[in-house]
Amino acid sequence: MRFVAASGSPGIAVVATETPVERFDDARGCVVKEVLLMDGCVFRGGRNQIPIVDSHDDSTVRNIFGSVQNLQINRTTGELFGTPSFASDGESQVIAGRLNEGHITDFSITAIPIEGIFIQRGQSYTTPRGEVIDGPAQIYTSWTPHNASICATGADVNSHVRRSYSDLRRKVSRMDEALMAQLSSLGLPEGMTDPNQALLWMAGKLSAGKSPEVSPVENMEKPVEPVATPVAEVKPVENMGDVKEEVARALKGATERRKTIQADCKLQRLERAFADELCDSDFDINEARVRILRKVATRELETTPSGDRVEVTGSSDDKFYNAVRDGLIMRSARNTGIKKLFAEGEKPAEGHKDFEQLGFKRIAEQFLIRRGVNTSRMNDPDIAKLAMGNRELMRRHRIERDAYHTTGSFSNLLLDAASKTLLAAYEEAPYTWNLWARQASSVPDFKAINRIRFSEAPNLEIVPERHEYPEKTMSDSRESYSPDKYGAMFSVSWETVINDDMDAISRIPAMHGNAARRQQNRAVYSVLTANANMGDTGALFNTTAVTTAGGHANNSGAPAVISATTLNTAYASMMRQTGLNSSVILNIQPSFLIVPASISHTALQFVNSIADPGAGGSAAGNSNTLNIYGPQGMRTLKVIIEPQLDANSASVWYLAADYSQVDTVELAFLQGEESPVLESDWDMTKDVYIYKIRQTFGVKAIDYRGLYRNS
Repeated sequence: MRFVAASGSPGIAVVATETPVERFDDARGCVVKEVLLMDGCVFRGGRNQIPIVDSHDDSTVRNIFGSVQNLQINRTTGELFGTPSFASDGESQVIAGRLNEGHITDFSITAIPIEGIFIQRGQSYTTPRGEVIDGPAQIYTSWTPHNASICATGADVNSHVRRSYSDLRRKVSRMDEALMAQLSSLGLPEGMTDPNQALLWMAGKLSAGKSPEVSPVENMEKPVEPVATPVAEVKPVENMGDVKEEVARALKGATERRKTIQADCKLQRLERAFADELCDSDFDINEARVRILRKVATRELETTPSGDRVEVTGSSDDKFYNAVRDGLIMRSARNTGIKKLFAEGEKPAEGHKDFEQLGFKRIAEQFLIRRGVNTSRMNDPDIAKLAMGNRELMRRHRIERDAYHTTGSFSNLLLDAASKTLLAAYEEAPYTWNLWARQASSVPDFKAINRIRFSEAPNLEIVPERHEYPEKTMSDSRESYSPDKYGAMFSVSWETVINDDMDAISRIPAMHGNAARRQQNRAVYSVLTANANMGDTGALFNTTAVTTAGGHANNSGAPAVISATTLNTAYASMMRQTGLNSSVILNIQPSFLIVPASISHTALQFVNSIADPGAGGSAAGNSNTLNIYGPQGMRTLKVIIEPQLDANSASVWYLAADYSQVDTVELAFLQGEESPVLESDWDMTKDVYIYKIRQTFGVKAIDYRGLYRNS
């Protein structure tokens, strides 16, 4: 704590800053930087005050010298500060005097972590105030100040407020990754890493039959604090009285340790033999509690049916999975040039940037570690195989298969990332059928889709005086079609993971997304080019008069280029189309000029010319003859350029009416497959994930009268 004294005032104490403090992480076996983010500070019970205690020992009120009051956060400098106030008793006033005289300058804060993220070596984290923290580092994004301790030298050179890691007597053991994974599968609350708190949670779970609401240990009526290692400090002795006193203290500590271990084992319903084994060991109380937790977790997992196990949602595993998935997706976007991977208002998961550059091998290893697998003696090929679900390796390492085939598994990570990339490419792929053809309601099955087309109502007739109104009948026709299944397969091999080949979940899925959209276009335009027979036995486009069975009169007699003359002919043909009763003229107006890429320049030039390009002889376009199909004309056509048509003919063009006026061509998806579906399975014979892309839809021309072809 940095203490600033002021004349006539109690002074200000800077309780904590965001300065990184180095400590040794037992679980990871290395030195890590620890950072408390000021934005994540949460006052316990809403009270902005913490006690000042002697050397972190708040087990008795006798060790409380006063409190730091009116705690506030300076968000500009990233500091937590307050006003120190000491009790009126003599001992507290002595400490206050030493502080004011400058003999004591350092405090050490005890903070309770609530939520945090770990930054791996080689990665970095930027705090809200722009400070870059290089890994390995533990960043606490949410935490609670617990107490401030008087000490000789603090850990934080700027605030002198972090935990005193030199205080080995009160060192708290942390649970390893394997134990955390076991307890998480039983429902352990996220962020609870202290075995003392975990023991209380487990006791409540066993007694209530469900996970209790967990409060910080400090708020409980009888807090369980890590007790001192029973071996007391041995002071130099000068007489036997001192020796007897030291022996008595050691015996008392050993007795308290034994009672505590036995009480913890009884609370967790463990057998007496196990408690005696721990009592007779050299483990201090904190290590004993870790072993008690491991024993309880193993017992609960063995006796709980797999279907009844608690699935933790919103846990650190979920956040890890989402961050890795979105990191891979963002990396895929760079590889494929996809611009929009997330829906409007949707953002990548927090922490995704930490995984954008991380290779498949490293990600696979992290998945295994989070499942409790020790990878320290595994080579890269085995790590990749095990993450992908190789059965032989799983048997060798005695791993249950279902541990790797959950919603948060490595295989599902690859599937989710590939699926997101595929769908994004599918959405961005160019297509034109939706501009003029209709997407019908999705259908639930593969049964025939019957579209009934009713005739128009007949014209009204003159009704003479005292005559009955004539009864008019309407006719109908039917077009039928069924959905077709389209699909393809690709694979991600073991070698792909080893080689860190991003094409597996970026370019290849994106190419299949493009292919899915392209197939839709091809299917719709094939209706025009195939010119198949309709329900009335006539081809979609023909020159036969509509008064003849199967006659549609919607095809030019001879091929011709786009001009005012040929368009006039097409317009007249569509406008004169009659209803099913063959007597009512429908006056259908074309809206779209559909052309192959080969003649797109002719179409675009024509509909964008104010003067008629075909009038004026050698001075084409300068005759001042109004182009009625141009920008200032009365007939407006939207040009649709579709290169799929070129494969059939480079010169045939079409007109289509708006489907709100009359049916033309429609496409109907199978329900649930409006976008491509991606599924995967493991092929153990080839060490590959097989991915299957599928989309199911049907296409059909419903009414010929809204279509015209110049052949």
